[in-house]
Amino acid sequence: MTMDDVQYETIYRQYYGRVYRGFRKSGVADGEAHDLAQDTFKRLYEHKDRIRGPEPWPFLKTIAKTTLLNYVRARLTSKRNAKIVEIDDPDTHDDLPQTPEPDHAEAQQKTMRRERLYREIGALSEAQQQVLHLQLEGLSYEEIAAALNISADAVKSRRRDALRILRERMRDEPGGFEWPGGDPEEER
Repeated sequence: MTMDDVQYETIYRQYYGRVYRGFRKSGVADGEAHDLAQDTFKRLYEHKDRIRGPEPWPFLKTIAKTTLLNYVRARLTSKRNAKIVEIDDPDTHDDLPQTPEPDHAEAQQKTMRRERLYREIGALSEAQQQVLHLQLEGLSYEEIAAALNISADAVKSRRRDALRILRERMRDEPGGFEWPGGDPEEER
């Protein structure tokens, strides 16, 4: 079936609302749904010679799905389409956001807090120290368990007990107790 302009107009009037509502049900905003519906019918017109059979809906539905997939892909990849700037371009250095200089007092306080934390860790049992040091290296409970040849539950128990002791010993610390390997409250 080759479509002429009158037949295309009839198909447009009959199916536009259905295509638009399909885009809205897929979570597309109102204005964008209208744009996608228009794009769908534009593609239908461009490929009108490909319609097979008396019913145009299956072909139109396929075009609408493809249009929606292209829209979703474009939205997902738009973050990757940032402006590319040569690193040696002298004009770019003025536009780059400057990171604030760290406050010397805050940096010194953080260093002192970390040093105290490591001293307190050194006062824990050997088993608790091993668990905490391996966690600070980025190992998961299962990896720590395998490295120490103990169960994951034993790892969790040792970590929980060690953090409870550290919390108690460092409760007077300005800014509170802060465990660099994760939130100690999750183990309570």
